[in-house]
Amino acid sequence: MLANLQMELQTENNDFIPYQKAVVLQGILMEQVPEGCARKLHESGLHPYSQSVIHQNGKNIWRISAANQEAFREIILPLQEERFSNFYMEDDKWKVTVAAKRLQKIEKNEFMDQYYFKEADRYFQVSFQTPTAFKSQGEYICMPTLRLMYQSLMKKYDAASEDETVESEEVLEQLLESSRIAQYQLHSCSYSVHGKRIPAFMGQMKIRVSGPQAMVNFLNLLFHFGEYAGVGIKTAMGMGAVKLTEGRKG
Repeated sequence: MLANLQMELQTENNDFIPYQKAVVLQGILMEQVPEGCARKLHESGLHPYSQSVIHQNGKNIWRISAANQEAFREIILPLQEERFSNFYMEDDKWKVTVAAKRLQKIEKNEFMDQYYFKEADRYFQVSFQTPTAFKSQGEYICMPTLRLMYQSLMKKYDAASEDETVESEEVLEQLLESSRIAQYQLHSCSYSVHGKRIPAFMGQMKIRVSGPQAMVNFLNLLFHFGEYAGVGIKTAMGMGAVKLTEGRKG
């Protein structure tokens, strides 16, 4: 199962909650999950969930996504409980009220039917909604490449799956041969995690995929999975939130 919980957050003074406060919100989230699960998630390098703060129509929206059944049970369900209705942002002493909750979920077989077994469009418009970055050979990479994006998505997919593996150098090379960046509107930014500033980027990227339809469908699956797991590093702390729009050829 994959799930997305969106919570509208309101502060006493109707403050704007910056996306970087997702680092603080991760701590709030971990306080709600069982202790053993919190410890396991802290030790894991690839988390089966992501969370971020975005702004829609003047509202603060806290999004928490689960990429498998375990994450749904241990993370999403506790936040769904009625008792989780307000909390304090400890660093600023803000009282935050959960004004509304909206849960969307889909079973894995339905997800596959919708995004892999149906013919997908060859253009993908990817929106990086929060600062995104990668890490390679110990260095932060603040410019997106198809290789880094595809590697990240495949690793996250495998980490969340119990019965299948998709990552391989052969598949990666086929994906790279079949796709190119058609357009982009990106800007550099940074993201602060416990006082350390990470160089990152935000914006839009359009990708065109040629080659076999199976490659197109596979990328369609990976990008939609990325809407739950995020892409790149620190997705459990608010980075790498992505949104996909298909079929925009303009």
